[in-house]
Amino acid sequence: MNLKEESDARCLEALRRGEKGAFNVLYHRYRLQLYRFALRFLSSPSSAEDAVHETFLKLYRSVESLDRADSLRHWLFRVLRNEALMVIRRRHQSEVADEENLWVSEDPSTALEGKESEEIIQTALHLLKPEYREVILLREFEHLSYGEIAVVTESSVSSVKSRLIKARRALALRVVPLFEERKRV
Repeated sequence: MNLKEESDARCLEALRRGEKGAFNVLYHRYRLQLYRFALRFLSSPSSAEDAVHETFLKLYRSVESLDRADSLRHWLFRVLRNEALMVIRRRHQSEVADEENLWVSEDPSTALEGKESEEIIQTALHLLKPEYREVILLREFEHLSYGEIAVVTESSVSSVKSRLIKARRALALRVVPLFEERKRV
């Protein structure tokens, strides 16, 4: 059986039976997607790689207990999200702040000065609190539906929509003036 062409469910079944190639197929199928998300979320290649590595270790250790093989992708993103949040907590990046303030830093315009368009957006994304950054990344970069994001973040669809609206508004308020200023210069 050629596992590369098999569904996630069949690969998990093969992995449970001890077929060594099944883990490699799943690893290569999802590693890049997970790494891209982790890198954007954490802004550190080594931290992203560590989070992805831990996610796949958890997959290997949990293969027997995974109930729904059809939702493997969601499970992997949820585990990775939790790993990334632990990295952030360890770095002490998430400071206790006012509920209405979505920004980790009070002065993103200083951090954004002189950077190119993509760098401006990436920097602004990184300055958002993790719970807002993750929904933007999952929706805009990973193209997950609201329902899929709700599964990954273990929240309701309405909560996902609300966080997306707040995050988009916050990004627009901080980034649009910078782009307008660049046009005038």
